[in-house]
Amino acid sequence: CYITGWSAANHWSLTDQVFRSTVVATSTRVRVVEQDLAGNSYLVHHVDAAQLAWGLRPEWRYERRVMVADPARTVAEVLDSPALGGGVRHVAEILDSYFQDADLDSLVATLERLGNGAAFKRLGYLLEHLRFDEPRALERLAQRVTSGVSSLDPSQPAVGPRSTKWGLVINADVSA
Repeated sequence: CYITGWSAANHWSLTDQVFRSTVVATSTRVRVVEQDLAGNSYLVHHVDAAQLAWGLRPEWRYERRVMVADPARTVAEVLDSPALGGGVRHVAEILDSYFQDADLDSLVATLERLGNGAAFKRLGYLLEHLRFDEPRALERLAQRVTSGVSSLDPSQPAVGPRSTKWGLVINADVSA
């Protein structure tokens, strides 16, 4: 297993928001997503076993080694599943912080490994919303848009205006 989502975002200083629960990804099938163990709250997320082989860094907590999703993987996973990042509005804040020190190429490579076209759609839309001023980068993302319409925030009802450019139902407000 490894730490991801808002917990990894906090670890990498991509957010200063503190959540009560820790997001853990595991290859074991998950029946109960929200769990309490030894007085600690966890949000447990399932990933394929092959996903445990890349994009992770060992970090030490006291005498224990803990695997944590690296910054690019953290951002890619919250784009893939915004609920892991505290919702799409918070994902936009994480993304903005990520681009203070990181580049688009590593994030795109990580998204390609995850293989979810909706994450590219969300990234393109959010970068436009954040007024990311690199037209060639946005054009590269637009070329990766898959067919079909996805929701900007899959945890919300799929109602709202549509972005035909990004193939998204804009069902959440990401304005600060």
